[in-house]
Amino acid sequence: MKRRIKSLILCWDFGASFLLNLLIFYLLPDYINMKFALSFYNVAMTVLSIIFSLFFTAMAIIMSSSDNDFIEFLEESNTFTELLWSFKITLLSLFISLILSIFLYSITSYWLETFTEGIWLQNKIFISFLGFLFLYGMLATWFCIMDTLKFSMYRSIYLSKKKEEDNKM
Repeated sequence: MKRRIKSLILCWDFGASFLLNLLIFYLLPDYINMKFALSFYNVAMTVLSIIFSLFFTAMAIIMSSSDNDFIEFLEESNTFTELLWSFKITLLSLFISLILSIFLYSITSYWLETFTEGIWLQNKIFISFLGFLFLYGMLATWFCIMDTLKFSMYRSIYLSKKKEEDNKM
C-alpha cells in the first residue's frame, strides 16, 4: 500500500496538478468574489458529472469484456492489477471532486441568495482545493484513457498469441 501511495504522489498527473494549482493559488487574491466562485463550481460540477458517468461506464465495459485467460495473461506482468488501481484512484478522485463541487456550489448559492446586499467574498482555499482535485481528476482520466489504449494493445497481443497456439495444435 505504501508503494502505491508513493507512486500516486510521484506520478505526472498529481505533480502537474499540484504545481499548476500552486501557481494559481499564488496568483489569486486572498478572497474571491462569490459570484465568480459560483460560476467555477457550476462548471466543475457539470464537467465532473459528465466525466464521472462516462468514466464509470468505460470502466464497467473494460471489466466485463475481459475473459479469465486474458486477465491471467495480463497478471503475468501485474498489468491488470495496476490498471484496476489507476481506475480506482481516478474514479475516487472524480467522485470526491464531484461531491465537493456540489457542496461548494450549494453553500455559495445559498449564501448569495440569502444575503443579497453587498459583495460577498470567499477565501481562495475553497476554489483552490477544488481546482486541484478537478485538475487531478482530468489529468488522471487522460492517463487512464492512455492505459485503456494499452489494454487494447495487450488484448491484440494476447489474441495473436492465442491464435498462434491454436494453429500449432
